[in-house]
Amino acid sequence: MNQNAQLTDDTINLRELFFTLLTQWKLIVFCTVFTLVCAAAYLKVAKRTYSVDAKIQIIDNKQNGLAGLNSQLAALGSLAGMSLGSLGNQQSIQTEIEILQSRSILAKTIQDLNLDIQIQPEQSLLNKLLSTDQFQTNYTIDEVQVKNHKAKFSIHQFNIPKQYLDQNLILNFHGQSFNLISEKTGLEVFKGTVNQKTAPRLLKTTWTIDITSPQPLEGRYIVQKQSILTATKAILEDFKATELGKQTGIITINYEGADKDHIIKVLNHILEIYQEQNLATKSAEKEKTLSFLNQQLPELKNNLEQAERKFNAFREAHGTIDIQQESALYLKQSVELETQKVQLEQKQAELAAQYTAQHPMMQEINAQLGVFNKKINELNGALKKLPNTQSQYLQYYRDVQVQTQLYTNLLGTYQSLNLAKAGETGNLRILDYPVEPTRPIKPRKLIILVLSIFVGGFIGILIALIRNMLKTGVRNRDEIEQTVGVKTYAELSEISKKSNASLQSLKTFIPTLTFKLQQRQHNVTLISSIVPDQNQNIIAQHLALYLSQTGKKVLLIDSDLYRGQLDQLFNISTKPGLCEYLRGQVSLEQIVTDTASPNLSLIVRGQSSDEISISSHQTHIAQLIQQVRAQYDYIILSAAPVLTISDSLTLAQFTGFNLCLVQYGQTQLKDIELAKSYFENAGLEIDGLILDQVPAYQTKQYQYQPN
Repeated sequence: MNQNAQLTDDTINLRELFFTLLTQWKLIVFCTVFTLVCAAAYLKVAKRTYSVDAKIQIIDNKQNGLAGLNSQLAALGSLAGMSLGSLGNQQSIQTEIEILQSRSILAKTIQDLNLDIQIQPEQSLLNKLLSTDQFQTNYTIDEVQVKNHKAKFSIHQFNIPKQYLDQNLILNFHGQSFNLISEKTGLEVFKGTVNQKTAPRLLKTTWTIDITSPQPLEGRYIVQKQSILTATKAILEDFKATELGKQTGIITINYEGADKDHIIKVLNHILEIYQEQNLATKSAEKEKTLSFLNQQLPELKNNLEQAERKFNAFREAHGTIDIQQESALYLKQSVELETQKVQLEQKQAELAAQYTAQHPMMQEINAQLGVFNKKINELNGALKKLPNTQSQYLQYYRDVQVQTQLYTNLLGTYQSLNLAKAGETGNLRILDYPVEPTRPIKPRKLIILVLSIFVGGFIGILIALIRNMLKTGVRNRDEIEQTVGVKTYAELSEISKKSNASLQSLKTFIPTLTFKLQQRQHNVTLISSIVPDQNQNIIAQHLALYLSQTGKKVLLIDSDLYRGQLDQLFNISTKPGLCEYLRGQVSLEQIVTDTASPNLSLIVRGQSSDEISISSHQTHIAQLIQQVRAQYDYIILSAAPVLTISDSLTLAQFTGFNLCLVQYGQTQLKDIELAKSYFENAGLEIDGLILDQVPAYQTKQYQYQPN
């Protein structure tokens, strides 16, 4: 084999690949149509999924830990080396998202709307494909309403023992009665009556089931009572909350489901509960502060009155005292510190409603109070150094001013909190409520159908390529001749059974065949196959027809006693044939039949049996061939496959030219070599081959001229 041939073998023949796929177009179309039908069936069974959304704005009106204090306290805190902004307790957007997805919100929604009761009709896949019934459920606070073309009923209560939670139960109706069957065990676990609340005790567990219907019921349904955890997970699978954009303060909520009205109802209920809990939390904070002020105000008022009485008594006893500049400064700082300390204690009470004493914000508040107490103690020490009369005057005067300012500030805060509580709206606002969707988001019909076409085509092409790869047999005549050393005289298309045009290369082989027979002074040709070939009978028929068209008398003998079908190809009714002749039941004249084609006669195989074979009747075959050789110009023997039975070798002893069929892509080179060795061991040879079932695009017309 030369270098060019090797290069050709190692490269991909795109033309061959293209025509390989083209010849298997039926397979590709079948796979495409099949996947398209499967996609259509899926679209029929699959539930349409809709999506609704809502938007929530989180308003940042939460003041930080010291924002309610005056600017002087903030400045003092800064001088003390503490960051007041670090006391902020603003909840992040992610915190609000987690609250929305928490069981405190979803579990209440499940309980309010009875979402832990799941029910659907019991249907097979075929029923789902053929059924046009619309099964509807309506979840309300009081009941779960079920409706289809067969029945209409409501489930008001469905409380079952814990061991049956999250399990499928078959609800089977019989008129006015019903029973529950465990799908897991197949046993009946409960029996009840429609329109009658039943709560019997079974095995020390309580069932409370209340089902009502205006009419007798028939049918089977699959019902499941879910635990709170399972029902919550089921909602979370279809529930999604995300921030609309970074630092926008807006949360987008999406909820998916098959029932448009149902998903709108559920999402609205979630928003309602979320608002209620948010408002309750805000009100609780103010309620805690008001409770603190209710305790402090009477005490401050009493302290103020006592301070005023002591101050007035001192003035009456000693008269007016001129306060020096230093005393005035001490007085001012002392009043401010006492006021700020009380305000900080007020803020501490507010934070105590939300956080524990170990929380960083609470610890920072306590640290601030420590700083203020230290400053106050320092001022008190400085005041004690003043002259006794001035010191007492200043002390009484300071007490009156502090108590007056504290009482006034706390009274104002108390009024403000009462007003704020009355108008509390929470720190969120619903921007968009869910609206009814117009189109389902799943399944996407067009995309699924288009993908099914591509997938089907791809699968068809893949199978076609795999089939082609599995054809590991011989593919061209050069490969056979160079490896085995036997000539290939013709290539026949794989559609030869339907078209005579595909056998034209067989017709061009006739001159070569006649020349070979004349050279050997013989007129008998054997045509067999290496392995069983479905086209062998057709090829033998046409070879005999083409020979008879030359004006010569031709006899075609069906010597394949097991698979011969020449009688069917020539439309000849069953009659005695070669098998009967070998048994000695009929004579040669009785088995020879004239065909519709001039100059062509036929001997059919007859009624075969397991005990009859060519090899066991070699003498009779020799006599038959000896007789017909003198009567006909050409005799063609259509024999059994070489590697299947030894009949071909027996017949080859009486022939002048032995021709074997080789199937394109199926017959292996080793099979051809094995068949050749069989002939050589018997002192015979295979004179030529015909490459059969070659793809139409590869068929070549060859004609061997006599040397």
